Amino acid sequence: MKRAFLPWLVLFLFSITGAIAVAEPYSVLTYNLGLLRAFGSDLVPMVSARAAVAPRELGKFAAATTPQIMLLEEVWRDAYAEAIAKELASLGYAAIRPNVHSILGLNSGLLLLVKPPLTVVDWKFTPFSRTTFMDSFARKGVLEATLENSETGSRFVLMGTHTVAVDTVNGTPTDKGQVDAIMAQADQILGAFRTRSGNGKIPALLLGDFNAGPGYVAGAYEKIAGYGIMRESGAVLSPSAPIITWDPNNPLVKYGNYPEEPAAKIDHVFLQDGDVGKWSVLSARPMFIDPVQGLSIVPSGSTTAVPSTLSDHYGFFTQVELNTGP
Repeated sequence: MKRAFLPWLVLFLFSITGAIAVAEPYSVLTYNLGLLRAFGSDLVPMVSARAAVAPRELGKFAAATTPQIMLLEEVWRDAYAEAIAKELASLGYAAIRPNVHSILGLNSGLLLLVKPPLTVVDWKFTPFSRTTFMDSFARKGVLEATLENSETGSRFVLMGTHTVAVDTVNGTPTDKGQVDAIMAQADQILGAFRTRSGNGKIPALLLGDFNAGPGYVAGAYEKIAGYGIMRESGAVLSPSAPIITWDPNNPLVKYGNYPEEPAAKIDHVFLQDGDVGKWSVLSARPMFIDPVQGLSIVPSGSTTAVPSTLSDHYGFFTQVELNTGP
């Protein structure tokens, strides 16, 4: 009896360990660095000072947390992107940066960093077909890629974006042209998403700065969040109290150009399951919320320096798991 039982026990244990082995954990960051200078002015305060320390701070973060995926927005100058990519390359990250530029020399603002065991199988970037006058001076759009885990062979779609900025009063848009543009961009994002994921066959992540969230430019957020079986990582873990990534108490917001905009979560990581993989959310939280050592801002009309964060946004960091087992 004991000998007959052993093969069944081995088979049972193998089936359990096999199921566990196909659960692939990934850490993901989306972070708008706000390195925007145009027409001779910093549209977010202290661009040069923040750009100078950004590679170091991102390197420290990556060394401490080891995210497999980092999507950065508003890295508008090639020199900024190259400095960050060089710093992260020393930690094993490969960089993807669309080679597009506006008449002002601004690029897409997007910088994707991927760490093994993930590799980029292929990727492409498509500028938005509709935008606003101000946003037309850059080259925002949709970055789409297929990623593969070199250890397991599993694949999933990754799409990153940064939509048009929208002026609001307490989160309600005030400019119809901006609303029309962001809704058109949402349609373009979802169209590319459907194609790249094979209409939901391949599991997918969609992340970036959407300039929309729960209660803030809600129509655009609901269009994306309500698509198919899409879930937003932060909302999965905190459905009643959205995680904040745009904070009026952030010194770069408080003393910047948009101090009256309300607190909101406008930076997101959306997940969609596929036929060959299901996502679960393990954790979600804001990052880069503390002042950076040696970085400070002097408010207009004051002589007193205030310790400053790295960006006017907080980063959104989430740990997810892709289960490709039965």
